[in-house]
Amino acid sequence: MNVIPFRRPPHRQFSHPVEPPPALGGEPQSANRASEEDAAEERRRMQQNLAAIALVVVLVVTGAWLIERLRVYSQTLACIEAGHRNCAVIDPRHLPAR
Repeated sequence: MNVIPFRRPPHRQFSHPVEPPPALGGEPQSANRASEEDAAEERRRMQQNLAAIALVVVLVVTGAWLIERLRVYSQTLACIEAGHRNCAVIDPRHLPAR
């Protein structure tokens, strides 16, 4: 049985010292800039959420309309298959004036 040695990669040194975040006792770099970035990120996230809600509403409304149309077409085809002559419902507002 052969044993293959696995060598560790050499230890890397950071180019600049690592500073702890302000919550751990480090000095705050720029709290104002961070709050502006957080506010911009929050605005973008809210816009994305509103777009997602709008898309879901459009899909639900379109689905409900499609189901209703399919139900009406199914009833009309069943009426025609049964041999009835007056299967289409005509809206009197669209008839020509006499």
